Amino acid sequence: MLINPEVDLPIPPGFSLAGCLLRAILVMPVRTDDVACPPTADALAILAGNTPGDWSLAAQMILRHRQVRPEVPLLIVVDAGLDAAHLDACFAIILPARPNGLIVTGVRNGVDLQRIDVMLSVAEAIAGREHGATALLAIIGDNPAGPLDAGSLAGKMPRLGAIGRNATALAAALGIERHSPAPSASSAVSLSRGLTVLAAAKAGVAALDWIDPALEGEALIEACGRARADGFGILATEEPEQLTAIAAAYR
Repeated sequence: MLINPEVDLPIPPGFSLAGCLLRAILVMPVRTDDVACPPTADALAILAGNTPGDWSLAAQMILRHRQVRPEVPLLIVVDAGLDAAHLDACFAIILPARPNGLIVTGVRNGVDLQRIDVMLSVAEAIAGREHGATALLAIIGDNPAGPLDAGSLAGKMPRLGAIGRNATALAAALGIERHSPAPSASSAVSLSRGLTVLAAAKAGVAALDWIDPALEGEALIEACGRARADGFGILATEEPEQLTAIAAAYR
């Protein structure tokens, strides 16, 4: 699909968090050194991993980053597949650092998200945070079940700010090898694009697309333009080099 740069495309609804309109989210693994969020990113999301040690490092990373750029919203990426004990432990470590939100991956349906919401509400109370202070961005399009039950997320909770997909993760879950020709163009992965946007529209929240980290050059520019044209208001990336193309797509 070619995007004509001379055509004025409507900008899809975004999501405001901590007073910032989110268009570009940089996803970064936990690290012990100090790394400032690039100015081209509207928010930083920390891949916290699945162990208490990872969560402790993520909490420390939030506190360090707030000293450098306190205006930047900070999110934690959490796997919906974690059992209750692991989620309780994660929230007990993370919530006192006061993240602005969670990106919940592997969401299969509204029940998955409700479980996270209830546990998060308890953790907020224990941490002395206002109920609902931690936003949720739900990734449904990274597993085969999520897009098929995407409509079940509508009306589940006020804290839901976006519904998204990760085509690269979905392709991997479907066994589509990375070296295959255009894995994101497979019929199932392509279908997840439309279903994610429809689910977000039904829920009245922003749609989020997770950019393939392998994209660069014209392919990256085209992917960002297509995401905007298709109704995605937020783009997430694991590659800082992709932030410029994302920012350009929403000008």
